[in-house]
Amino acid sequence: MARPFRNVRALCVAGTSATALMWGVTPAMAQDAADQTTGEDATVVDEIVVTGFRSSLQQALNVKRREAGAVDAILAEDIADFPDQNLAEAIQRLPGVTIERVNGQGTTISVRGLGADFTRTRINGLEAQAASGGNRNRSFDFSMFASELFNSIKVRKTQSAEIEEGSLGSTVDLQTGRPLDFANSGFNSALSVQASYNDLSEKTVPRTAGLLSWSNDSKTFGILGSIAYSERSPILESFNTTRWQKGDPTQAYGVGQNFGGCVPCTTEAQRTELLNAFYPRIPRYTFGNTQEDRLGMTGALQWRPSDRTEVVLDLLWSRLNSELESPNVEAWAFSRAAVNNVIVRDYAIDAGKNALSYGVFDNMLVRSENGFTRNESTFAQASLNVRHDFTDRLRGNMKLGLNKSEARTPTNVTYAFEQAGVNGYTIDFRGNDRLPMIDYGFDITSGKDFTLIQGTRSTSGGDFDNNVFAGALEYDWTPSITFKAGGEYRTYGFSTWGVARAQTATAGADRITGVDALGKIVSIDGKIGVPAGSDLSFIVPDISKINDFLSVYDDPLVPNRSEREVDETDKGVFVQADFNTEVANMTVRGNVGVRYAKTEVESKGWQTISLPGGGNAYDYVTAYNDYDDVLPSFNLAIEPRDDLVIRLGAAKVMSRPTLGDLTPGGGVSPTTRTVSYGNPLLDPFRATNYDLSVEWYFQNEGLLAAAVFYKDIDSFITSVTESIVWSDLGLPDELLQGAARPTDVFQVTRKLNGEGGSLHGLEIQYQQPFTFLPGLWSNFGFIGNFTYVDSEVDYGAAGKNRLTGQSKNTFNTTLYYEDGPFQARVSAAYRSGYLMSFPGGNGNSEEGMNATTYVDASMSYDISDSMTISLEGINLTDEYNDRYVDETNRISDYRHTGREIAIGLRWKY
Repeated sequence: MARPFRNVRALCVAGTSATALMWGVTPAMAQDAADQTTGEDATVVDEIVVTGFRSSLQQALNVKRREAGAVDAILAEDIADFPDQNLAEAIQRLPGVTIERVNGQGTTISVRGLGADFTRTRINGLEAQAASGGNRNRSFDFSMFASELFNSIKVRKTQSAEIEEGSLGSTVDLQTGRPLDFANSGFNSALSVQASYNDLSEKTVPRTAGLLSWSNDSKTFGILGSIAYSERSPILESFNTTRWQKGDPTQAYGVGQNFGGCVPCTTEAQRTELLNAFYPRIPRYTFGNTQEDRLGMTGALQWRPSDRTEVVLDLLWSRLNSELESPNVEAWAFSRAAVNNVIVRDYAIDAGKNALSYGVFDNMLVRSENGFTRNESTFAQASLNVRHDFTDRLRGNMKLGLNKSEARTPTNVTYAFEQAGVNGYTIDFRGNDRLPMIDYGFDITSGKDFTLIQGTRSTSGGDFDNNVFAGALEYDWTPSITFKAGGEYRTYGFSTWGVARAQTATAGADRITGVDALGKIVSIDGKIGVPAGSDLSFIVPDISKINDFLSVYDDPLVPNRSEREVDETDKGVFVQADFNTEVANMTVRGNVGVRYAKTEVESKGWQTISLPGGGNAYDYVTAYNDYDDVLPSFNLAIEPRDDLVIRLGAAKVMSRPTLGDLTPGGGVSPTTRTVSYGNPLLDPFRATNYDLSVEWYFQNEGLLAAAVFYKDIDSFITSVTESIVWSDLGLPDELLQGAARPTDVFQVTRKLNGEGGSLHGLEIQYQQPFTFLPGLWSNFGFIGNFTYVDSEVDYGAAGKNRLTGQSKNTFNTTLYYEDGPFQARVSAAYRSGYLMSFPGGNGNSEEGMNATTYVDASMSYDISDSMTISLEGINLTDEYNDRYVDETNRISDYRHTGREIAIGLRWKY
């Protein structure tokens, strides 16, 4: 019965020799570490030695192979050598993983079609929540962290009882460096510097990272610290429409969303055609200027007095600051009641999109806006992990930790100039349905006839807190069976708040006409490909000048009743049996277990009460809920041959409701017996997952694998309106203001656990070095994966559709070359279109994003054993993000941020 254990032990050795960061553990050092770990029990698998990037690929395969469940990994050399700006962009290389991009960089991830709210992230074994800017949900913002701070990433796609609940899709494990990861005792250090140039902003910004580690000669104690700093300065050039809307031919001109008149509409058919067609709500070209700086630090104290005991204190701190100025000039009339005064002088309609493709308009309202937003976000975590072997058969571990994420927007200012009665405004999509020609019909560089009509200022923030205590024991019942049992106690807190200027419309001396002295000229330089004839330069409010001009700028900001809170207490216990044996000369290993989870929720938010005598009252209300889950799981890995692994997995899983849906805040009208609010009584998303995969490790560094998966989602949270007795809502009776009774029936619009749905898919992976080819061709290799996902969920009254955020087809490919000191690789990441909202707003069937393909490349040369020079290219094709509305693919936002070219130097000692 010893054969299975020897195989797994050898794989574990290779898998755990990952480097401490991108820096310094060479393959020789990794082999030393493996020797120290395994001693006489080590099993020699092959004598082939690979280095650098190929070495890390092999280690990642070893991690995948030894696991009982479905796991994919990316290790330090991969993280360092892929030209990625942050962790999200590194993780997207793994099969089934897609990312959301904001301002040109990856922020959140989806795994196998399930979005960021359904994915749990752990840092050094501790569940974490990282948020930036306006993030107020459960998703983890990976842009908070530089990839250099971590030495391994694992994505667990199947569940086992010992893994904490909370994920419907996957659990992502991030690991920072530790001092005893290095094979050599004493000091180990590294430094990297980069200069990155953006061809759109034409700016060069720095990126640097450093590490210093020390351990004593006996390698029983060590200390490590690392730091990473980077800046970004992209330009955000785009055209956007803020959705499309249409009129109603059954109503008169000048009513609802109908134009005021139409000169060429001489027949009823023409009038009907025009008013039935969609037109853009706020068409505009934008030219955003972003400045970001990110600073991250890690620390680790590691004590290993013997092979039986280890104590590790891990520390992580990160800060991300960003500033965005967003000037634009726009046709404001289309989105407001002013559309009722607009006269259509000429028009053309795209019948395929049922949308205006060309129009000339009189009596337009044109607005010039400029906004400035500063976001300041921090994340801090401390975790203590203790492991001790009480006997040769009994082991225990404990973790204790806390993390806090603060997302602040200390400054959010917007100013607007406006000019009414504009004639001759022209927009023409006929040459390009993504980039129209726009002629405003007057000199938009002059502020002579513009009026300063609006000034907003606000401050807001959100806090996320996690506190965790967990422990577990494991006992080797026999050489083939290990029993595990443990539990955890976790408190989670979320709160958000905001204050704003009470008066936003200017008045008195602040409402000035003739604003040249308060504006500045902004030009779009044509890199977005604006059609000839368009106005490319325009006057916009100058933020600093108007700050000084406005008499009300320093007026106190007042609470805007955006406060809401969610506090959760999560308790969990589990039992699990791991097995590793031989059946019919085949290795059979895996685990079976069950987890019990209890969740208690307290939610708070503002209720707006319509008073019987008119006016409103406000009450900050609290609601309570609790639920429990029993979650069995099973993972089986069968090895019919030494190079073949067949995996089966099944588990019940749960994911807690999104934070916005849990608020009891909303509106109550006792007199009309109506209520609209979130639902603090929501149960979690629940599903049953099934997985099957076959993995063929046909050579060193080689893999051909296929996996199929199916998720039966029991319920999906939807918005519904239904008749409910007040006393069944869980809201306090004082909200009724004496105008209704607790026994009265109310029409309630709220979130509800609705019907469920299903998700299924296929993953294919292929990885191989081309060592079978002659000459220099043998230095090439390939990594690729393809994922297909389809789903159907019930959106209530809107009907059924696929999940938001789910792309049907994705693939990642990398062609690499490695020959001694020289390495190079080119990578492509494709993601097919996906829904962002269903149904869409303003009568559109949906909102979504069209397909994207990002191409990156990098090369490096080892000048010496300790010095490496590198060249990287990010988004080499300057890919556009193309957001659409409606199934007819009307343009919503067409945006690009330019290419990044970086040259760098890495040193290690």
